[in-house]
Amino acid sequence: MSTFDEQPAETSDTFGHAMRRRPLARKKLSEMVEEELEQMIRRREFAEGEQLPSERELMTFFNVGRPSVREALAALKRKGLVQISNGERARVSRPSAETIISELSGVATDFLARPEGIAHFEQLRMFFESSLVRYAAEFATDEQVERLGKALEMNSQSLDDNDLFIRSDIEFHRELAEIPANPIFMVVHVALLDWLIAARPSVPQEELHAHNNVSYQQHIEIFNAIQARDPDAADAALKAHLKSVFAAYYAAKPKRGSKK
Repeated sequence: MSTFDEQPAETSDTFGHAMRRRPLARKKLSEMVEEELEQMIRRREFAEGEQLPSERELMTFFNVGRPSVREALAALKRKGLVQISNGERARVSRPSAETIISELSGVATDFLARPEGIAHFEQLRMFFESSLVRYAAEFATDEQVERLGKALEMNSQSLDDNDLFIRSDIEFHRELAEIPANPIFMVVHVALLDWLIAARPSVPQEELHAHNNVSYQQHIEIFNAIQARDPDAADAALKAHLKSVFAAYYAAKPKRGSKK
């Protein structure tokens, strides 16, 4: 009998009379294969970097078809537990911060589509970046402040080109996220910006151009406060900046009942 042959379901009075009888959820074979392989990887029966058995060997071992094995391996890949290259056997890997964010992307997109979704994510960004600028004002090295200054210079050189300014704007905030030297912070920051930018509506070019100058001046205030080693001023400047960005989004967002 194979690992996944079914056994007849049994009922018992040991659950007590208060429990109502209800059907158990039936797992797919691919889910059972996935769970077993995941446990084997976590028990280090397969070491990091080691190849798993071939699909045919896994089919034989679990007594399942190829689709179940492939679905299981695809699920493990999404969890960051295996890497799959065309023509090669799956190889055991270690989950990274990028893996976690990738798994959350679908959930984030669903939240952003809700009526207050963007507002909640903008608030999350403000809480996160508020901590970043306070940390930067206290602990950034002279070299890190210099790199932030170069990103600010890129801002000034791209004011007349909306696409370039957006990239330089992202670069300025990315430099802030790099200062604590925590790779998880960087991944979270990149994901937050990607999700928010994708969710915002398009804004007319002339409105963007006007807002570029405002953002640039606000970046100068943030930079000056960090350079002066003033966490409170840096925090206040950052919050004013992000509130301005958020207000610009709402100004561009059609009102309810509007024909636009």
